[in-house]
Amino acid sequence: MSADTLLSNRNASHIFFLLVRGRAKADRVAKSCKLKKAEANKLLDRMVRAGILEQARGSYGIDWELFLPVFLREAMNIYAVAMPWKFIPKYLEKGEEDFIDAACARAERELAKVKVKLAANDLFFKVVQSYFTILVTEMAGPQDYMEDLRVSDAIDEFEYALLKILPKMRRQKRNTKQAKELFRLLSDWYRQIQGYDTPTGSALRAAFMEHGLV
Repeated sequence: MSADTLLSNRNASHIFFLLVRGRAKADRVAKSCKLKKAEANKLLDRMVRAGILEQARGSYGIDWELFLPVFLREAMNIYAVAMPWKFIPKYLEKGEEDFIDAACARAERELAKVKVKLAANDLFFKVVQSYFTILVTEMAGPQDYMEDLRVSDAIDEFEYALLKILPKMRRQKRNTKQAKELFRLLSDWYRQIQGYDTPTGSALRAAFMEHGLV
């Protein structure tokens, strides 16, 4: 299984959320997640090979450093789609024949730079760890919510939540270089999402404008 498939797998998600709380051996993982030992071992092995978990001295834990790039790849769904639109007008002006391909290639390069900077930002690293730790240890919710929650769902929600959080971040003082850089990176992410419209989004915006609501 690829990392993407594992993150959307129910049993692998149960294992991940269990290990967010702390390291565990395979037997405990199987018992806590109500899995057969063979299935638990197979998933644990696949998660290690996918760069989600690490194994040491007979126990398993989340390899946060390797998981962060996986998280960023999955968390930037809207951003990744929105970025090419930023460059299309430039390549149209240049008379580029394959302007869409050129814009997509440029967006991919720019997005890779953003991911590298975010992955190297210690504050962002801590935010991601805290996000999952708080989710599994402090957030009250219906029992079936956590049972059905996939890691991929939690990652997707990060990008949507950014739309609500960024305006609040603007009011906070940023006293460190890491905090300033993180705010700048997230602000650009926010602007790209805000400026992008799918056809349905454009239709909704036009409908509100037609009735003088925006």
